[in-house]
Amino acid sequence: LVTHWGLSGPAVLKLSAWAARELHDANYHATLRINWLAGSRAEEIRAQLNSFKADHPKKTVDAACPWQLPKRLWKSLVDHSVGPQPVRWAELSKQATQALVTELSAGEFQVAGKGVFKEEFVTCGGVNLKEVDFRTMESRVCPGLYFAGEIL
Repeated sequence: LVTHWGLSGPAVLKLSAWAARELHDANYHATLRINWLAGSRAEEIRAQLNSFKADHPKKTVDAACPWQLPKRLWKSLVDHSVGPQPVRWAELSKQATQALVTELSAGEFQVAGKGVFKEEFVTCGGVNLKEVDFRTMESRVCPGLYFAGEIL
């Protein structure tokens, strides 16, 4: 999710869990690189943009998206890479096309700290699942100790 305060949602929380120790060690400052068209390489995106450009030369770039991205996300990506002025697909330069390809395939966002509301949290680590009997949720290492929830 792209919010007024930054990036959020399940993907960001999962990423935070995977990189919790690294983020902590970096004082929660890092660069996040996002491919908005997951699974598509830069070369494929460039080819799709050029094809769309040939098919829709009179449409404005910010209003005509070749993919099913949310309109406001597309406009934001275009504004950031191409600029806020309306430009038609036919007028899009090679440099602007490359900037858009880069934004779509490897857009960079700066992580600049944790959320201020303290509502979000991520756990990192937990019990080795091989050490748990899932029929009873009892520890195989320490009999009489049972696990549930995020410790797993």
